[in-house]
Amino acid sequence: MLFFKECKKILCSLTFVLYVVVVFVMYGSQFVPALESPVAVPQVGEDYYGTTETDRPEVVMPAAVESLVSEYLEGSYDAYPVGFYKQVKLKEKDTVKMAAIIEELTGLSKEELDGFEGYEMGGLFGGRDENGNEIMYYKEPVLPGYELSETVSYERFRELMRQVDDIIGGGSKYKEETLLSYFGTVEKTYEEALEDYNELMTGDNLPESYLRLFSDYAGIDLAIIPVFVCVALWQLDKRSRMEALVYSRKISSLKLLLARYGALVCCMAVPVLLTLLHAVIEIAWLYPAMEISFSSAVGVTLLWLLPSITVVTALGAVLTEAVSPLLAIFAQGAWWFLALESSDLVGDITRFCLIVRHNSMGRIATFETQWENFVWNRCFYVGLSAVLFLLAVLVYEWKRRGRLTGLVFGKGQSRKEGDDENGTL
Repeated sequence: MLFFKECKKILCSLTFVLYVVVVFVMYGSQFVPALESPVAVPQVGEDYYGTTETDRPEVVMPAAVESLVSEYLEGSYDAYPVGFYKQVKLKEKDTVKMAAIIEELTGLSKEELDGFEGYEMGGLFGGRDENGNEIMYYKEPVLPGYELSETVSYERFRELMRQVDDIIGGGSKYKEETLLSYFGTVEKTYEEALEDYNELMTGDNLPESYLRLFSDYAGIDLAIIPVFVCVALWQLDKRSRMEALVYSRKISSLKLLLARYGALVCCMAVPVLLTLLHAVIEIAWLYPAMEISFSSAVGVTLLWLLPSITVVTALGAVLTEAVSPLLAIFAQGAWWFLALESSDLVGDITRFCLIVRHNSMGRIATFETQWENFVWNRCFYVGLSAVLFLLAVLVYEWKRRGRLTGLVFGKGQSRKEGDDENGTL
């Protein structure tokens, strides 16, 4: 009965209604467009077949070295050392180290680099065509002439890139994990596109790919918005001045909070499951001639998304109970932002990142190579959810006994059991 009472409070709250709206809007705007038409078979003679990553030295090395020389001449290096974008300007001793690396790769000395006066930045730029229409165009950088050293092997090149990343302070485009995504991207050939298409249509790869994309988009929202629903419910007793009455009940803190926490998780899972059901139906409708099994794909989707709901809710509960709802929202917002900024769209599933990304219908082999990290990550957050929930129960019990009143209300000492807010009986 207590569980259903908590569910009723959640379902009738404005915050939950807004949560549902956000989930549905995100689903409709981001994922539903992928359901408009089935994946097309590549045709011979098309201008563009998409892109793919390659580990070929003749592709990666020239692109990375060009970028490194350009950033050296620019005097700053792009990096995300702690998830935030930063332009890194090196000290003189580090500039000397960087120049030595460039000299080994290109033969250009520090004197030649520092004395070059014709440098112009390259990249995408906005402008207007002859009719006044806004256009984007790519401009090659103007750099001093050089040739890649033939004595530098690919293994030595990757070692030098690790040194470059260390000099910059980490989080640069030259680090091992992102080197290919920045400098190894090439356009697919027809043969490569056809091979990827055939792989997608094999076995359960098709539904799994769709639902990985579904989970990628849904996971962004579920790493932040559950905290608002949690905080709103946790504050409900205080707003209705029922906190003292709840504290005086004989029900155990564990049972009370388990009903509340369980209600939160279940209620917030329902809109996600509804969008998942719609996605499954639409995918089956798109491919009526195919025998599609969704069992494993749905299982992976739930493993992907439910831990996000549980851990965000648990963190919101313990911080709201121990300190304040504002701290809970601020802490979760900061964690969400850092996780979003530090995660790559594809190919970088780490063991501790809150937001798991795989923003692609393809790259099946890439996800399979990261399966161990994926399972470890999701199980870790289930365990962390349990720990945070038990901390919330402990804090709640201490508050019922008057042991944490001073901390929560900001007074010099905690009230004795039976005292009112003014410290009197």
